[in-house]
Amino acid sequence: MLDDGPVFYLAISALAIFTVLGCCQKYRLSHSQPQLTLPGPKPLPVLGNMLSLDTARPWLTFSDWRSTYGNIIYARLLNKPILVINSEEIAKDLFERRSNIYSDRTQSFVYEAFASDFNLAFMQYGDSRWRLHRRLLHQSFNQAEIPTYHAAQLRSAHRMLFSLLQDPGNCESHFRTYTVSFVLSLIYDCGDKVKDDHIVHAVTSYAALIEDGLAPTAMMLMETFPFLLQLPSWFPGATFKRASTKCIQAGQHVKEILFQHVKEKMSTSDTGPCFVADALNRMHFSKEDDAIKTAVKEVASIAFTGVLPLIQTVSTLLVFLLAMILNPEVQAKAHEEIDRVVGKDRLPDFNDRPALPYVEAILRETFRWHPVTPFGVPHATTTSDVYNGYFIPKGLAMTHDPKKYPNPDEFKPERFLHEDGSLTSDTMSIVFGWGRRICPGRHVADASVWIAIVNFLAFFSAHKARDERGVDIPIVPKFSTGFTIHPETFPCRVVPRLPDASAKTLMHLTGLGPSVYITPKF
Repeated sequence: MLDDGPVFYLAISALAIFTVLGCCQKYRLSHSQPQLTLPGPKPLPVLGNMLSLDTARPWLTFSDWRSTYGNIIYARLLNKPILVINSEEIAKDLFERRSNIYSDRTQSFVYEAFASDFNLAFMQYGDSRWRLHRRLLHQSFNQAEIPTYHAAQLRSAHRMLFSLLQDPGNCESHFRTYTVSFVLSLIYDCGDKVKDDHIVHAVTSYAALIEDGLAPTAMMLMETFPFLLQLPSWFPGATFKRASTKCIQAGQHVKEILFQHVKEKMSTSDTGPCFVADALNRMHFSKEDDAIKTAVKEVASIAFTGVLPLIQTVSTLLVFLLAMILNPEVQAKAHEEIDRVVGKDRLPDFNDRPALPYVEAILRETFRWHPVTPFGVPHATTTSDVYNGYFIPKGLAMTHDPKKYPNPDEFKPERFLHEDGSLTSDTMSIVFGWGRRICPGRHVADASVWIAIVNFLAFFSAHKARDERGVDIPIVPKFSTGFTIHPETFPCRVVPRLPDASAKTLMHLTGLGPSVYITPKF
């Protein structure tokens, strides 16, 4: 059991939080049937249900409430009403079958304060800006386009293996390098820039500022007390204002420097395929050129620096590493499958994916076991609604997770396999969202995590670290909290599976030459 970690209880309940602007009071709809009162804990004046909430791990409180109040729960946190959904069927009803109503986003001044108002994930549903951003992303990242990125993903995964071989004590750094390297190549055709400390630190700092600013507790405080963002930066206690200023400056810097890099390369016909170049080349000269150019710049910036591609991929790989250390029998089964299907004379590639169902099940279980965005991004209704007699006022926002899996604290890939070893239909796509708000980059993210996991398992094994006496050091899993969560630093040993493994061995297996670099730690 991982009682100290922020287990999101994917198997116990599908949690969805609906955050609204303003208090939900007594709304009424023209409906012939009487409307039921939403069940939930009785709120206190002003504070609402804050005192009964585990603010560090609120999903645990919501799970406890389920046993008392059922599958749909109303509560209030300060001035923010929330609705918790504890049923996959309800979540599907709302987010998929009624997605035209439940695909909006809450309007929050905090997004603009932390340079995220141009992030597709936070935009209002259906407006012209949202449609343009989504069209640009879909053109480049739809499922049919994903194979064009496989070579770059595989190359980045191979470089990650070199880094782990030469410096096995800094897994998190190497996972971050892998992610940054690939996404730089994908978006800006400059994967070599990962060697540039300045760019990487600017990007990671910007992403960290967004993550902190959009953490649920921080957003709640700023929305409840807006003056916190109006204080002068020099004023004592103006922490949020100073963080906002830093975030806006960092975002503008990162957005411009890499976009201009691509434009300069395009002017000399020296750029390879990448999102920015492809999107600009598709532009038709018309009145909307400036709008499209701005949108390309914004989409590229968020695709690279946003919390979703950078922080989530790194966090997911750390969750995978932790799971392998704590579940050696799972790791052994994966090694056996890879050796049987791929052999030891080469490394896996994307062509092997259909023949590796157990590795696929490990990927899905990694997504399920400790999802790195326990709240997702709040949804909001575009109109009032009645569901099973319950009135859901306009403005309610929600996230969710399904109730499907027994013993949720156990890491058990077999839950995604039939008795004959074939995969079930549950692809865990829910970690990328629902309905019309599903992440447009989900196919790229899924492929990036899979190729990193399968190559790691093919070449390495992960174990508990040992003390000076050679005794295994116990791991007590702990997780950060906030907009995203990730395992806190834990000791481990990453050991090559081949007894004579060396850089020369890897060069033979990957085809990469001796110029493969080990990137700086960040």
